[in-house]
Amino acid sequence: MTGVAVVTGGASGIGEAAARAYVAAGWHVVLADIDTERGEAIAAELAPGGRISFMPLDVAREEAVEAFAAAVYDRYGRVDALVNSAGLLQNAVRSVDMSIAEFDRIHTVNVRGTLLANRAFGRRMCAAKSGAIVNLCSLTSFRPSAQPAYAIGKAGLKMMTELMAAEFGPHGVRVNAVAPGYTLTPAMKNRIERGERDPNAVIAKSALRRFVEPAEVGAVILFLTSAAASAITGATLPVDCGWLATSAYTAHAAQPPARD
Repeated sequence: MTGVAVVTGGASGIGEAAARAYVAAGWHVVLADIDTERGEAIAAELAPGGRISFMPLDVAREEAVEAFAAAVYDRYGRVDALVNSAGLLQNAVRSVDMSIAEFDRIHTVNVRGTLLANRAFGRRMCAAKSGAIVNLCSLTSFRPSAQPAYAIGKAGLKMMTELMAAEFGPHGVRVNAVAPGYTLTPAMKNRIERGERDPNAVIAKSALRRFVEPAEVGAVILFLTSAAASAITGATLPVDCGWLATSAYTAHAAQPPARD
């Protein structure tokens, strides 16, 4: 067994992709999600090819997160990697029109939920002098978007990553983040189908002229918690098909002639 990885929000999207990457690499995965039906289905699917178990978790509930961490350590005695993928998306809205209830809900899950998990597992990792954490940031950690609650939260997660890297580092625990670009998760596909995302605009602003696949983000998460990334901590790594670079490049006033 390579190690024990805990993946919150593991029943769909990037969390599911990360869980699959860990199982394929020979890790034991504790998949946690509020969606019990989907989580159990994924665990049952992957069980023949690797070690995986499902445990229900609502990261918005402090007592549930602490009880979950205690249960994982009681069962396995160690956690080598924590992936904080539990989170909510937001459709475009102006700050002055946004429901404060929506802001509170997104902040509670995306930011507070990540903080709670990092505290519960980080404390135990530091005591063991070993472990690695990956938080889920976003392009909105670097650039503003018309998703006030989501963007403010993801910018905060970048700071949380850096702060905890400094706190946990002396105890041998690394903390990094990935900042996925526009990724073809089921949630993204649903929004495209409903007309809430313009796929052509995404592709045009991406250097590689395509969306990111969930498995590509999962592979980077696995790398960041592996020995190959042993000197990397406090980093937020974009996995965006070059969207950040291209959006800035094409916005510049001086542009060279177009070439095929």
